[in-house]
Amino acid sequence: MKIYLVGGAVRDEQLGLPIKERDWCVVGSSAKELTAKGFKSVGKNFPIFLHPDTKEEYALARTEQKIHPGYHGFEFNTSKKITLEEDLKRRDLTINAIAKDEYGLIIDPYNGLLDIKNRILKHVSEAFNEDPVRVLRTAKFAARYHQYGFKVAINTMHYMESMVKNNEIDVLAPDRVWKETEEVLNSPDPHIYFQVLKECNAFSRIYPEFIKTGENSNTKKNQQVSLLNLDALKLSIEITSHAEVHFAVMLFTDHGLCDLNYTQEKHHNFIQDITKRLPIPNIFSQLVELIIYYKDYKNLRHISAEKILSFLSKADAFRRQERFKKLLVAFEIIEKNDESSQQDQEIKNTLINKIIESCNALSIKEIVGKESNGEEIKKLIHQSKIEIIKKIPK
Repeated sequence: MKIYLVGGAVRDEQLGLPIKERDWCVVGSSAKELTAKGFKSVGKNFPIFLHPDTKEEYALARTEQKIHPGYHGFEFNTSKKITLEEDLKRRDLTINAIAKDEYGLIIDPYNGLLDIKNRILKHVSEAFNEDPVRVLRTAKFAARYHQYGFKVAINTMHYMESMVKNNEIDVLAPDRVWKETEEVLNSPDPHIYFQVLKECNAFSRIYPEFIKTGENSNTKKNQQVSLLNLDALKLSIEITSHAEVHFAVMLFTDHGLCDLNYTQEKHHNFIQDITKRLPIPNIFSQLVELIIYYKDYKNLRHISAEKILSFLSKADAFRRQERFKKLLVAFEIIEKNDESSQQDQEIKNTLINKIIESCNALSIKEIVGKESNGEEIKKLIHQSKIEIIKKIPK
């Protein structure tokens, strides 16, 4: 039995990056032998074992053969005869097909080190085009390592295009799509991920909700237009580390939220379409839902106290202050992307903070007095907040 460090740990070590987790490949062993040594089996589709002490993942060397459509349609062979080179050949990219033995010797049968040097994301073998998840992973690696100069190889891009043409891309599970999306939104250059998917024609198939189809006025033919605002997404990365803010602003401008014809109902339906298919957590979907109130924020200094209070109440600014702070950051990014006045933005944020602070400091007992009727109490509190807003200069 021989054990090798493989994959991301070896890749990132060669790039001089911190190693987040270590994965191991076990050659010449069996599930029975590893279990006897105290390893715990956790794999669903093929045997993966957790080390009894470190809890790191150890996988038996394996080969795979595609027997059915989709990325679950593989048959795995974990025979003791499987070599390290055979195991590495089934991996997606050459930079992920490098191993290191117990003495620190690098095993690199598919020239991953050369591709790291040349900053190329290249497929290991023709088996790449059997697994559509690799389209997502390649786009994700392009985003993650864009800052180090990595590009997708032309031939690899052709394989990705072929998976779109033969409809293999359509079998991607929604939970896997969102998993990769959320992960990439936490990377330094998420816009690259979406650009790569557009280049291989996969974007509209993976994210159909983010596409609008309309007639081209010149050709009179239908054309597809992306609804993503990648410029706002790039700006968001510079301003905040919150992935949910990135997600909200990238879905903003091209939906025309400042257009009077774009109603709250239309916006809600748009969010519903996305969340019906993709398992998007509430922390993301709720912030996108609240983006519709940018109309009120934009015109804050020119609307009545009643409308200001209505905006803050609908955005739940008084109770969900942490979420509302993220919403204000999203509004800030949108305004900067549209080159709005920074001074106007600062005045609005100061105004909002004063209103929230003052309203939350109200003495409910003094306002209510001996009133016991619930509706009357609501009116009294509402009117007190209106008076506070009227007194704060805009």
